[in-house]
Amino acid sequence: MDRTFNTLDDGSIGDGFDNTVRTLSIQSDEKLIVGGDYLNLNGIPSPYLTRLNEDGSIDDSFNTGTGLNGKVYCSYIQPDGKIIIGGNFTAFNGITAGRLIRLNTDGSQDTSLNTSIGAVTGIIYKICPQSDGKIIIVGSFTKYNNVTVNRVARILSNGTLDTTFNTGSGSALNITNVEVLSNGKILLAGNFTSFNGVSANRIVRLFSDGRIDASFSIGIGFNDDVNAMTLQPDNKIILGGKFTSYNGITANRIIRLNQDGTPDVSFSSGSGLSKEAVQVLKTDASGNIMVGGSFTGTYNSSNVNRVFLLDANGILKDDFDIGSGPGSASVTALEHGADGSWFIGGSFSVFDSMNQGRLAKINADGEYDTEYLSAGIGFDNSVLKLLPLENKQTMVFGNFNKFNGVFSSKIARISENGTLHPTFNTGQSGANNLIKSAILQKDGKIVFGGNFTKYNGSAYNRIARIQPEGEIDPTFNTGSGFNGQIYSIAIQPDQKIIVGGNFTSYNGSPATRIIRLLPDGSRDSGFNVGLGANAIIDVILIQPDGKILVGGRFSAFDNNLFSGLVRLNTNGSIDSGFTIGTGFDKNVYAIALQSDQKIIIGGSFLNYNGISQKRILRLNTNGSLDTTFESDTGFSKGDVLSLLVQPDDKILAGGTFSGTYKTKPSLRLIRLLKSGEYDSGFQANLNGKLYTMNFTSDQKLMIGGSFNSVSGNSKHRIARLKICLESTVWNGIAWSNGLPSGGKEVTFKADYPNLTSAGICSCTIDKGKTVTLLDGNTLKIEFDYNGSGTLVLNDTAGLYQDDDEIVNSGIVQVKRKSSPILKLDYTYWSSPVQNQTLIDVSPNTSSGNFFSFNFLSGYWNSETSSNSMVPGKGYIIRGPQDFSTTSPARFEATFKGIPNNGVVNLELGNPGTYNLIGNPYPSAIDADLLIEKNIRNIKGTLYFWTHNTPFKNNKYTSDDYAVYNLLGGVGTRSSVSSGLNEIIPDGKIASGQAFFVRSKNSGMVEFNNSMRVEGQNSTFFKPGKENKNANEPNIKKHRFWLNLENPEGVFKQILIGYIEGMADISDYNAETFNANEFVNFYSILENKKLVIQGTDKIFSETDSVFLGYQTTVDGNFSLKIDDQDGLFLNQDIYIEDRFLNKIQNLKENPYLFSTTKGTFNDRFVLHYSDKALNRNNVENIGKTILIAVKNKSVKIVSPKENIQRIDIYDVSGKVIYTKNKIDQAEYQTPDLPFSNQVFIIKIALNNYTFTQKIILE
Repeated sequence: MDRTFNTLDDGSIGDGFDNTVRTLSIQSDEKLIVGGDYLNLNGIPSPYLTRLNEDGSIDDSFNTGTGLNGKVYCSYIQPDGKIIIGGNFTAFNGITAGRLIRLNTDGSQDTSLNTSIGAVTGIIYKICPQSDGKIIIVGSFTKYNNVTVNRVARILSNGTLDTTFNTGSGSALNITNVEVLSNGKILLAGNFTSFNGVSANRIVRLFSDGRIDASFSIGIGFNDDVNAMTLQPDNKIILGGKFTSYNGITANRIIRLNQDGTPDVSFSSGSGLSKEAVQVLKTDASGNIMVGGSFTGTYNSSNVNRVFLLDANGILKDDFDIGSGPGSASVTALEHGADGSWFIGGSFSVFDSMNQGRLAKINADGEYDTEYLSAGIGFDNSVLKLLPLENKQTMVFGNFNKFNGVFSSKIARISENGTLHPTFNTGQSGANNLIKSAILQKDGKIVFGGNFTKYNGSAYNRIARIQPEGEIDPTFNTGSGFNGQIYSIAIQPDQKIIVGGNFTSYNGSPATRIIRLLPDGSRDSGFNVGLGANAIIDVILIQPDGKILVGGRFSAFDNNLFSGLVRLNTNGSIDSGFTIGTGFDKNVYAIALQSDQKIIIGGSFLNYNGISQKRILRLNTNGSLDTTFESDTGFSKGDVLSLLVQPDDKILAGGTFSGTYKTKPSLRLIRLLKSGEYDSGFQANLNGKLYTMNFTSDQKLMIGGSFNSVSGNSKHRIARLKICLESTVWNGIAWSNGLPSGGKEVTFKADYPNLTSAGICSCTIDKGKTVTLLDGNTLKIEFDYNGSGTLVLNDTAGLYQDDDEIVNSGIVQVKRKSSPILKLDYTYWSSPVQNQTLIDVSPNTSSGNFFSFNFLSGYWNSETSSNSMVPGKGYIIRGPQDFSTTSPARFEATFKGIPNNGVVNLELGNPGTYNLIGNPYPSAIDADLLIEKNIRNIKGTLYFWTHNTPFKNNKYTSDDYAVYNLLGGVGTRSSVSSGLNEIIPDGKIASGQAFFVRSKNSGMVEFNNSMRVEGQNSTFFKPGKENKNANEPNIKKHRFWLNLENPEGVFKQILIGYIEGMADISDYNAETFNANEFVNFYSILENKKLVIQGTDKIFSETDSVFLGYQTTVDGNFSLKIDDQDGLFLNQDIYIEDRFLNKIQNLKENPYLFSTTKGTFNDRFVLHYSDKALNRNNVENIGKTILIAVKNKSVKIVSPKENIQRIDIYDVSGKVIYTKNKIDQAEYQTPDLPFSNQVFIIKIALNNYTFTQKIILE
């Protein structure tokens, strides 16, 4: 399965409830109360109790606040709509509630029922109100309102204990069921053996005052637990449980008693249930009895599985067919709707093979409703037709209403990545009923048909043609359309359209289930089928010679006997050269052609022309049975609904089958060899029906149906599978089936020295043979790389795989060239292959010069040169001994072994520690995806060591760390410099590259194939700064890069920016990880020194950024913009020099300045508006500042802006006095220990800085 398709559908949301459903109660408006052990429904928090709308969605109008703090075991809806809930909870919405509570219809607490004490221990299992408003509760509790009641109590409508109900010592064991009879007497059942000191095996009847009714004759009662009880209208009592006898008479787990307690012999349960137990019973308005539990054996010798339906007298109803039913665990709750539907709850997670979390709905026809409680991911109902497009998008048609929770009625266009395409039929209503079939015209228009009568709100009877974006094509004129459903549409090369189905007229004229239309929608009078088919046509296929194969449920065509299949000539007449004898005994649903024009047929049939052929066969071109087709016993059960022939003539078959094909387990999708033999190399089990499949333009298999799981992986009604469709072999001279390309299994039986980029299915290289992938090319392999030969990946070439589950076995040699290095330089490496030793990376590096980083100690660890490199871990290796110490050169490393693939995890260490990690794959990875995947555990900044080569007069060039985060990257050299080194990280990490990260939390860093990218494997560092992440198309970045440099090679770069549209990532700031021996340059935020400063806040011209620098070099420097994007392309950027009171627009010119050695964190500020920096304002404000010197004290008064800081320097530049955080209009210094000297005072206001000479006398 292709996991990159609709990644939202990954199983994390689930289908239905995440734990047991124990009680169901339906309201008069058909909304359903659901209670149990669960905490979530389809990933949405809804602990223990929720109300569902008719479609299974959560009813948001039912507001329970923080809800209950414990499980719900029972529920009851009063005639006034109020809801009584019981269980083991002790609070509701933060208010004490003793295991019992009554809610208003909106979910708020009905405080008129006071249960603040209530049942103080145990569980309330059942609630049964009396007609007088009193309420009987039973369970495992022993006290109610602190009064001993021993497992049964009657309370008044206000919640107080009814003391007139006296049950004496009650029960020592659990009471699980209670019913009030029409005469007011009360039935109790459970696992007790006595009641109020009187023997009563698991059942007892009480008078209305709590006394035992001895006239209820149970004899020795039940021999095991009674779990379920329900009353029929005549007051007969049906009971279920674990028991196997009643009063000495065999009664296997179910029985009906008369009103006096004697067995009702007219209840036809026969041998009853063979094993396990009944947990719940429920009757409907027709008297039918639904039985649920943990049983899996037989009922009266008929197979049953956890739930079945009886008529009023205990006879199994065979028209109630829910397939395999609950796939595991038990049924614990039942309810029925007014329309005859049933709701089945329990602890099961699978129903009729479909993932269905603990609640399923059976419609009034007895069919399992797969749409109910759909997870809100994928399609919410069946996909019936798939139409792949050349741009790798797919048109999808069916009976659905939503995709990934977004409205899309019966028609959708899905992007290559499996998301709903935003421009298709936007804001429209789609079709009002199912779409069954569709075809694509040469001009890109789409014709589709089904059972709809409207499209986008306008009348279109069962057929329509749309433009590529979904709007109706008015030139396709169908008049009143069809009067019955369309099942199949086929298009001829001349663009005429053949339509088949269950209709009998088109545009008011007779058309018996098949017709041909001209491209404008009018009827083609040259297509004459006479009387047509006498029943539904399900499938139409046009042969290359223009003849037309028609299959379906008919037994005659044009009044001639053709059972299930007929071939027509191009004019619609029957092809007499195609004879089928007596034809098929049942329906034909699918037809496909192999390359030799033999015909594959699938359906529900068991015989063809009197010969046993179960659900699949092959016919010769004349209609005779091809006896060489090795289908043997065919499919044991279920139908074939779809067939697809690969280019290599292998056959894909899909449908409802769930038994075996020729003794091989076959779950709704299999592949056969050309001969009809089962292909064991293809495994894709579906848990629901497959209706349609097709190949995409990039040779993948798209499937649609009613399934919600593919081979155990969540995929709701649509999935994309990777598949090999054909093969080609290189023999040293030529390819057997064309060049390597998508969908091909490629085998090299000879050397191949010049392989270029290709996407293939699998790759095998024979022993002793070498295949070389040239520089800059990428080999994409869908499945595995194997064989005993060698695949050489030249420098910048890459091997790309996107499936984490694939295991490689072939050997590769990955060649990687470093940036120019000297003998004593270290390069940061990570191995893309398994079991790579350090010494084999650089054989001429002397021992003792191989290191890894110890994240615990924060120091380098010396590595033995024979050690194998751990995947995902970074290492540093010094240059070879034979390299120059003065003239740098590139070093080529070779990694040899099985290429790494799939998930790689590496320990990070404690929070705040650094770790050296690296790309573990023989392809580049996306840095953004790495950061986003690991954002909980890493700070989000990557640091890459670079070697900078000095060039003309650059005596201060320094090696340093390039830095990257989600905002962008900063480089280590100016973009105007020449040389070999690339400049700025662009978000792609090349194969073999190691880098530092800093941990945010302890844990692991994860690499996986979703991070891998095709191509872009030259190096991490590239001149371009745009990193348009295809996975985040709505991200907008507004950035500028600022360089600090001097003419002699000093260089340091920072990045400032704003980001829009990113998911909630808390930090876009990167602290400096400086290794430059001459200079450091940074922005300052919250006392942190940042090499990248970013925010997701909206940009404002009033924003400002404080800059700082450190230098060991004095002299002339410049600040200049290196590059900008987004809004900064048209936004002025001003630099304020607070030392010199200068302001300059960096967009006009670099800012030139001189500096001494030292650290300067308050000299420069960036602004985006000259309004705050207007020179006249500076001068005017400066004129208002009063500086007075008296004795040895200085007083400053600033009437326009508050004073923030003052600094006093002597003439040498030494600071003799500093005061910050003043924030006042006036400030006076204490007496200073100096006199008779000239000093310079610097005054920093809110927005301006001024300097002035003063004399202390």
